[in-house]
Amino acid sequence: MSKITLKIELDEQQAKHYLQWLSSQYNLTMADVWYSDRYRHVPAGERGPKVLADIPHLLGICRTRKELEKHVGPVVERAL
Repeated sequence: MSKITLKIELDEQQAKHYLQWLSSQYNLTMADVWYSDRYRHVPAGERGPKVLADIPHLLGICRTRKELEKHVGPVVERAL
């Protein structure tokens, strides 16, 4: 499998909002599958890697979030 490198330019506000969106997508997807029947009996230490192997776009979200956090800091959750 070949690797793809992306370069994008965002202003700081765009980057922060994009990071928040990526984090919410990751959290929503993980919440949907983490306790699903498919992963219920996978040991806790193996569950995360199994989910990421089965849902590869989550790994892309993780990598993108880490890169954005290097530039704008970690996402701050908003209080509801």
